[in-house]
Amino acid sequence: MMSCAAALPADLETRFDVAGVAMVEHALDRHDLLAMDRAFPDLAHGSGGARSAAFRPDDFGWLAGHEGLLELGKRLGRGPMVLMRALALDKSPEANWFVPWHQDRADETRERCAQALARMVTLRVHLDDCGEDNGPLEVLPGSHLAGRLDRAAIADLSARAMPLLCLAVRGDILAMRPLLVHRSQRARSPRRRRVLHLEYAPAGD
Repeated sequence: MMSCAAALPADLETRFDVAGVAMVEHALDRHDLLAMDRAFPDLAHGSGGARSAAFRPDDFGWLAGHEGLLELGKRLGRGPMVLMRALALDKSPEANWFVPWHQDRADETRERCAQALARMVTLRVHLDDCGEDNGPLEVLPGSHLAGRLDRAAIADLSARAMPLLCLAVRGDILAMRPLLVHRSQRARSPRRRRVLHLEYAPAGD
């Protein structure tokens, strides 16, 4: 396995367009990180995550208006973007989950169409370090270019493709297209691994 940062082209936009994924290292300063710690919802013991409704309205509004995140979304999405959904993910010894290879294709209420998904950008803000033993995201670079895939196609692709292991430290942002095929293994040495998963769509969609 290789880390995203080591395996992908140097240019951010090219990296993202070709692979559907890009790691932005040390993207957030201490002030932002502390504010994001406070915005991270309180989860029930043993719960691995929460949806947008769990965020306090002021916190969701602050995230939605964050200039740095919006600028990154605009750069990768090739135009103004708006925050559509936020998820709080917390892998821990009490919630050490496994998610198989899949694409992110739905919100809380419906499946999104392929055209909309192809234009969206997801920013995964890491609030804790995530090494090889802590259940990092694995992705199949370039798989977003195939559009929506059924289970058989995903299984075939994952059997043939070389995955990238996306390691991160606190303050890194992993950007990805929702249609990128990805999975998350259980942590071998589980420690807390909080991620703010933020989904952006083009303004006006």
